[in-house]
Amino acid sequence: MKRRDDDKLTDIMMGEAVLTLLQGGDAISATAVIERLQQLAANEKNDMRQLACERAIAEVRSSLDIARDRTTLQVCDGENVQHIFTNDGPPDDTKKH
Repeated sequence: MKRRDDDKLTDIMMGEAVLTLLQGGDAISATAVIERLQQLAANEKNDMRQLACERAIAEVRSSLDIARDRTTLQVCDGENVQHIFTNDGPPDDTKKH
């Protein structure tokens, strides 16, 4: 399988996990998606689909790590204008000044 096909199958498995949560009336959260993907992987007989579930789990966990490292602060000024500050810098660590 080509890398592009692997990515597509990973997306499909993630979508299946989310759809089964929605159909079951369950809450959608990263933890719930990971748990559902783990169930799908445990019951999957196709090795490629099982590996795709594991890749999808890694993607969700990676997004959680990124979100945990990000700090956001919202401040309203005297004119009720909301300013949002994050600890994210420029993507290539350059400065604008």
